[in-house]
Amino acid sequence: MTIHDDDKWLEIIYRQTFPIFAAWIQRAGGDLNAAKDIFHDALLIYMEKQADNTLNIRTTPQAYIAGIARILWIKKIKGDHHVVSLDTMNDVIDIPEEFFPSRNEQRNAVVQSLQKAGNRCMELLQAFYYQRWSMQRIANAFNYKTEHSATVQKYKCLEKVREHIKKSEAYENIAA
Repeated sequence: MTIHDDDKWLEIIYRQTFPIFAAWIQRAGGDLNAAKDIFHDALLIYMEKQADNTLNIRTTPQAYIAGIARILWIKKIKGDHHVVSLDTMNDVIDIPEEFFPSRNEQRNAVVQSLQKAGNRCMELLQAFYYQRWSMQRIANAFNYKTEHSATVQKYKCLEKVREHIKKSEAYENIAA
């Protein structure tokens, strides 16, 4: 990669990520100068890790840099001994879903995999994980002879879902 390419990459990252982070800092009680300082530090950390080949991320560079910046901001707040209410922090820490495009892909892959596993599997997994039914109740509701049979079927359903996920394009993009 040439220096010109590095500059273009840096400009793209900056334009995509900084406005979101600056808004986050503002909601956390900071100002634009603090946002710039923290964000520049986060960019430097990212670039140093990238240069040292110690960068091992499982998300987008934008999300990773924003994460570093949030951690630096929280450390700064702690260092300045600011008291921030938990209610304020809950509002501040929330990151919009569209900031993590890979999460949407993952979620879609899981939903598609559940659908491909079949209605019965999807209903069984929903009963166990969402409705929190006991295995005995699932065995009765799904007409399995024993609780153990229901447990084995739940395992088989999970394996079907896992196999579909592993075959999905989203999994290949994440694993790459």
